[in-house]
Amino acid sequence: MNPLDEDVTVLTTQTTTTRAPQGRFLTFGAYPRKFVQLMEADWGLPAEKVLTGTGLTRPQLDDPELMVPFEDIVTVFNNGYRLCGSGDIGLRFAAQLRPSSHGLLGAAVLTSSDLQSVIDLFYDYLGLIAPFLLLHQEERGNNRMLVLEIISDVPEMNPVVAYDVAMLSTYNVFKLILGERTRELVFHFAHAAPRHADAYGKYFDCHTQFSASCYGVSIPKALLGCRVATSDEDTHRLLVGQIDERMNQVHAQSSFVDSVRFHLKRNDGPLPRMNSVAAAFNMSARTFRNRLRRHNTTFQELLDRERHEQAMHFLRSTGKSVKEIAYMLGFQESSNFSRVFKKWTGLTPLDFRRGN
Repeated sequence: MNPLDEDVTVLTTQTTTTRAPQGRFLTFGAYPRKFVQLMEADWGLPAEKVLTGTGLTRPQLDDPELMVPFEDIVTVFNNGYRLCGSGDIGLRFAAQLRPSSHGLLGAAVLTSSDLQSVIDLFYDYLGLIAPFLLLHQEERGNNRMLVLEIISDVPEMNPVVAYDVAMLSTYNVFKLILGERTRELVFHFAHAAPRHADAYGKYFDCHTQFSASCYGVSIPKALLGCRVATSDEDTHRLLVGQIDERMNQVHAQSSFVDSVRFHLKRNDGPLPRMNSVAAAFNMSARTFRNRLRRHNTTFQELLDRERHEQAMHFLRSTGKSVKEIAYMLGFQESSNFSRVFKKWTGLTPLDFRRGN
């Protein structure tokens, strides 16, 4: 069977998504299903113990369209880690993830044109499968550096386990595209070499570096044009459209604050003013402001957070001038942008760019 066939068949079925409580990030139910299967097979742990505290049941996990709160994913992982005590649990879990495990995004990867388009795809839609991660792209000499960062407003989780899952999942996708040329990659881990350091050689057919300055992967620029063997432009376009629909579904089931943040992140052009965002939500400015206040935040706080993230991305990954970036982020004067950016980071935009 063509590896794409299974993915498309599963992902184009009628949506029967199980709704979760409001105010939570959602992601694919395939992740807890795969994790429970691992716990059952390798440690003989019953599903009900691994699912304790989530409200999920073993039969629910067999629904291919199931979306679950991300908090439940964290609980499942923490339960498994506590019960089995294995340091390499993140690597074992990620090793069994196939492209189809990542839902629509995995299928879109298989139909992308080349490695660069896959990277761009993950940059745009990573929040659908890993709402706890941010992805930045940086130019470092002859390499493209992908930097992964755990955001702060997610439930407490073991960072080594989280990064092991994220990094090996990334490697698995690259292996599918690059084959033996994955040996030219370097995976960077900011933590010191853990007790299970020897296990990395089993899963990564490339160089791994511990105690690095960040979590990420260095990719020779010559590899960015490597073609995807199952590339299909028409199918890819269809899948990206479905991803957009799924993103809307996910955020419709998330909290109001999540939806506003998603709207800001997906907005084309300069970041909008509050009145236009309120209109997009069919609210008056006063109602919009009051609803955010009930969630203990303000539009300015959400806007500043998005500006901060986008500013670092543009400075690290593009050749845009400080003036252009200031305009895209909604600043009337580049001097105001520079002042605010220094307040965020302690550096001017130019100093930040030089240091990266």
